[in-house]
Amino acid sequence: MAPPPASVPRTQQTISSFFKRPSASQPAQKPTASSTRPQAEQQTNSRSSTAPSRELLSVKHAGLKRFANGSVAGKEDGGSDDRDRKAAEVMAEKRQRIAGESVASRRKIASLELAARNEDEDLADEDGEHDPEDDETESVPLKKSGRGQAGSASKAPKLTPLTQQYIDIKRNHRDTILAVEVGYKYHFYGEDSAIVSKELNIFRVPGWNSIEEALNPSTSSRYRKFASSSVPDHRIYIHLERLIEKGYKVGLVQQTETAALKSAGTNKSGPFERKLTRVYTKATYVDRPIDAEGMSSSNASSGYIFCIAENELPHQRVSIGMLAISAATGRLVYEEFEDGFMRAELETRLLHIHPSEIVVTGQISKESEKLFSHISKKVATGSLDSGSIRIEHVDRPSLDDAVNHLTTFFGTKLQDSQSSGSSNSSFDGILSLPNTVKICVSVAIDYMKQYGLDSIFDLTMKIDNFQNKTSMLLNGDTLNSLEIFRNQSDLTYKGSLFWIMDRTRTRFGQRLLQSWIGHPLIDREKLELRTAAVEELKQGNNPRIEKLSRILAQLPDLETGLMKIHYGRCRPSELGSLLHAFNKACNSFSNSDGGRFVSDDLNEYFDTLPSMAFEISEFLEAVDGDGAVKNDKERFFRNEEEYPDIIDNRRGLAETEKLLDEFLVTARKDVNKSYLQYSTVAQIEYLIEIRNNELRNVPKNWKKISGTKTVSRFHPPEVQELLRKREQYRELLKLSCQAAYDTFMKEIAKYYEQLRSIVQALAHLDCLLALAAVSDLPGYVKPTYVDEPCVLVEEGRHPMVEQLLLDSFVPNDITLSASGIHAMIITGPNMGGKSSYVRQTALIAIMGQIGSYVPAKSATLGMLDAVYTRMGAYDNMMNGESTFMVELLECADIMKSATSRSLVLLDEIGRGTGPVDGVAIAQSVLAYFISDIKALTLFITHYPQLCSFSEVYPREVACYYMEYIEQENPETKETDIAFLYKAAPGIAHRSYGLNVAQLAGIPRSIITVAGEKSRQLEQRLRSMESLQWATKVREVVTNVLGKPEESVDVEELLVLAHAASSK
Repeated sequence: MAPPPASVPRTQQTISSFFKRPSASQPAQKPTASSTRPQAEQQTNSRSSTAPSRELLSVKHAGLKRFANGSVAGKEDGGSDDRDRKAAEVMAEKRQRIAGESVASRRKIASLELAARNEDEDLADEDGEHDPEDDETESVPLKKSGRGQAGSASKAPKLTPLTQQYIDIKRNHRDTILAVEVGYKYHFYGEDSAIVSKELNIFRVPGWNSIEEALNPSTSSRYRKFASSSVPDHRIYIHLERLIEKGYKVGLVQQTETAALKSAGTNKSGPFERKLTRVYTKATYVDRPIDAEGMSSSNASSGYIFCIAENELPHQRVSIGMLAISAATGRLVYEEFEDGFMRAELETRLLHIHPSEIVVTGQISKESEKLFSHISKKVATGSLDSGSIRIEHVDRPSLDDAVNHLTTFFGTKLQDSQSSGSSNSSFDGILSLPNTVKICVSVAIDYMKQYGLDSIFDLTMKIDNFQNKTSMLLNGDTLNSLEIFRNQSDLTYKGSLFWIMDRTRTRFGQRLLQSWIGHPLIDREKLELRTAAVEELKQGNNPRIEKLSRILAQLPDLETGLMKIHYGRCRPSELGSLLHAFNKACNSFSNSDGGRFVSDDLNEYFDTLPSMAFEISEFLEAVDGDGAVKNDKERFFRNEEEYPDIIDNRRGLAETEKLLDEFLVTARKDVNKSYLQYSTVAQIEYLIEIRNNELRNVPKNWKKISGTKTVSRFHPPEVQELLRKREQYRELLKLSCQAAYDTFMKEIAKYYEQLRSIVQALAHLDCLLALAAVSDLPGYVKPTYVDEPCVLVEEGRHPMVEQLLLDSFVPNDITLSASGIHAMIITGPNMGGKSSYVRQTALIAIMGQIGSYVPAKSATLGMLDAVYTRMGAYDNMMNGESTFMVELLECADIMKSATSRSLVLLDEIGRGTGPVDGVAIAQSVLAYFISDIKALTLFITHYPQLCSFSEVYPREVACYYMEYIEQENPETKETDIAFLYKAAPGIAHRSYGLNVAQLAGIPRSIITVAGEKSRQLEQRLRSMESLQWATKVREVVTNVLGKPEESVDVEELLVLAHAASSK
């Protein structure tokens, strides 16, 4: 090989020699990995020992890539130093020279290009790893060439160990987006990278899109690796959370061995061991960081997993078993119930629980499937909340299999309890559940196990029934119509009852308040105890109240934090924060500091707080604050005497470092240089630096690591061996510290029930303080409770509307009682305030039974067992149900469920059909509620004929209308109305729909024509009514007086009727 001209720099000489073409007598051969490796080794051996072969090869390969891509300023692998820049310039010059050569020469260049690629693959195989940085630079498919091309389209490229590792894991988790740890990055491959690139807006390197494409020779030859996207390891959880919130199932594939332990083990030449260590979904992502203090971020979710099993019943009815699991808070809720064709009961539970995932067990009915699909679509489009609901179908086990599974799962706990002579209340409670619920529990255990969260069933001594005898359940229609949790305009939090009442300071308190609002009390004794506690907190005479408010505002989410401790997934900084928070709560209110309350509930909650003060102080004493804040598990404990493994490994590490210091004395003697010191360069420690003009005495077995023009840096064999031991001790120390940290968390988790009692006490105090804050709103009053079902309110107001209105709200009275007027027929013009009036009545009743003060001058409330609403007009096209059909189905459900202690709101029943049938249905429904059910009923109608019920039932029914004033418009000569929004006794005979049409922007010409038609129809109707009246009178007269009908003049009677009506 002829040497290049002397004027060419050394780097360019190397590149030029690499591009030396074979002689014309030598045909272009197909280079292979086995043939290129000896060439690389031969070139390496011919060079100076001070120039590492890998470094030179990377320079060659970088130049080849830029040459093949036709771009000098392309993306570089290892940075842009002067040597690479000069190499790139040579490549550009070479390309220009070759541009005019023959096709055969170009084929030879392509062969050299592929040979360099094969050398790079060989290096990856030697390391046992696929080069992660290569994913960032390789974005060009393999190009076809002529006969001299290396490789064949019929042969699939060789898979690297990492690629094979990924394929093996992905085959078993097709439904999961895998984030694979490679070095200091996490990589997404194939189809996963396409999703990640789209959702996270990050760059995607082209390549194979699927395992099938990678293993199929006919499709894999275009690329030689998977398409990929990558993110830095320190930001992986940020990206994971974004994917999870969008409803994806994401898994972490992490390295389970370090470089030091790998070199000391049996897997020296293989790839790093990797395993799927974590799988996350929206409801199982319990690794979300806990805020240091105050309310959690808005996207922090304690979303439930809703597991359902269904049995068919006659007449399209079903029996449903459900189990709702909150992995973040540890709460489990079950119920078995029957549901009708509309699936109203199922919808009610979904709206209360608001699940993030639905696990469907076996086959369910089409109606339930449609409901799930409908709710999932509303969530996905942002109608309910961000993200989407995951729906997963699993096989349904038989009842016997489910019971056997439960027995096996709880077997260990059952044996322990029997040996100690106690009963296992948890297992006993599970076996006493309804059969469909047992099936749900069995399925849920397996489902949670794949996320490593099945231990949630270990700590709950009993699971809660969704309904209980001390509270009412607000159904789905009531939640929507009264805007309990979301407004009806944009389905957001603002403008709802929850928005008005949520004055909590903690996230766990907020969750409890939401449960209180959805389940108002029906037990008068409990309700009066709660309102007494609220009244005492409102007065603020006890010094503990201000201290409690201050402490609550500083607390993190103790409920989710406690579960993270139980799962063993709490970071040191979070654990330190939780211990400090518990310590503050426990030690701030000792039982000896006085400050007793009149309320027994308040005293009970405050007495619970110091119950764990000693244990928490002991745990906190063991923690090093600085180490916890820095998430340093190696400095987490103040006293390591309880953990001998940590002491042994730390001692071994210190002895190794001592030996390294002692070797420096020997090294000075070996090279006869007293100035030698260890140095650290580019994070490489214990380097011995020697000037280049003093290298004569350097032993030959010293390995040169790096150097400059003036100095060279070495690692003697003794130092290399000690550094390997040092790294092994470091890894062992890390493992022993992790084991000690896990043990410490398990010790804390033993007190889960006691700590949870403290959290619940704090949550109740937070909710009571929130209700006390509501009571301070202007115009709010404490209601008086009685046993008789009644709603007696003086100057009541709508709690949400008055907060959103800029003008003052017009108050109204309401008088409903079981012993008096228990039905009100409400008429009035459109937009006159009828719906707002009946809604405020229901909201005041609900607020009162939550234990809150209410917006009124005075209020007397009886214990209602339910609040039902039938308001608004909408259809259900998915089920083939018209607006009128939906209206009647909902009305029928209320008729089946309502009692004499219920409050029922009915809005314009019968409007979905013709006037004759509509009036008939409305009369029949109203008569049923008045005479049969005798519920407290508010009936809005535009049929004045219905007001005749007040004459039939004068003691039970009253007619009211929303007052208004008629005014003649001087410009249009038409009648305008001014709404007064005041309910008054009486009947409104007109609805003034044309005024609403004018406000809606209907053209004036259309309104004018409509007004004329309205007057004609009204006049014709009056004439018909008058004629009917006159005919009836003639019949009466002839019957009484015995005169023939011809002797009585009907027209005379009409004149009399007209005169009477005008008066």
